[in-house]
Amino acid sequence: MITLDRTQPQPLHQQLVAQLRYLIARGHFRPGTPLPSTRELARQLGISFHTVRKAYQQLEVEGVVHRQSGRRYLVRPESAPTREMRLERGATLLQETLRRLVGIGLRTDDIEYLFQEQLALLEDHAPTPKVLCLAPTQELAECLIAALGGSWSELVEPITPEALVHHEDADLVLARHADLHRFRHRLPQADWLGLLVYPEPSVLERVASLLPRETLGLVTLQPETIPHLLTELRVATGFGGQVLAVAIEESRHHLRPLLDQADLLICTPQSYRRLATPGDRPIAMLSFRVGPESIDALQAHFQSL
Repeated sequence: MITLDRTQPQPLHQQLVAQLRYLIARGHFRPGTPLPSTRELARQLGISFHTVRKAYQQLEVEGVVHRQSGRRYLVRPESAPTREMRLERGATLLQETLRRLVGIGLRTDDIEYLFQEQLALLEDHAPTPKVLCLAPTQELAECLIAALGGSWSELVEPITPEALVHHEDADLVLARHADLHRFRHRLPQADWLGLLVYPEPSVLERVASLLPRETLGLVTLQPETIPHLLTELRVATGFGGQVLAVAIEESRHHLRPLLDQADLLICTPQSYRRLATPGDRPIAMLSFRVGPESIDALQAHFQSL
């Protein structure tokens, strides 16, 4: 993300200032969020922490960041200039650069070629937004990502509430509305988007068709997924009969009795891939759907990052 060139005549701290300005302008460091600590960034770049501190102090003088007493430097909420201010400053910098390019003998077509080439490189190296999908368990988070569609699976990282503290640099967090309201305060600097998510209707219909004396079998990969899915299935279908549940990671040896007794077997996608042949029992893989309005909102939000 940040690359310093020791062969350049420009001092390292000035190179760092310029690149931090760029990252802040591109939204990699959002208003109100902290910059890395001086020692942390110095270790990453292989430079003295005094160099990093000098760069941070210059940004503070410029009004781009401010320092809380004894704490990290934060990006100022008002540090983003208006479009008119950016255009005015950009014109000044561009005029200075053009004079230098003409001064070394470059023609107009040479300058246009260099401009287009560097602009393309700039777009290629734009930071990728960090997007998380939050759910009570890792298994459920992966199910939600799968429901978003194939193109999103490479862009979104599954996460549980306990891990939020390790993702302060997140740009966007996706979550079902109930989880959004419960956990949004843990990552206030990120944008949050509530998703309308519901189990596959055809699976719910099969569960609802079970008689009270019949048994539903539920197979998950992780044991902590069981209570969440069980509650959702009972609420959505009204099924009040017996449920036998097994998590493959914890009690695989209980799987055979469940397969023998269940009148209908429901599996999460992750457990289905690990499940041996279930015999002649009816089986359904529990997947989820995301409402089209949530998909539209996600696409619009992602384009704005």
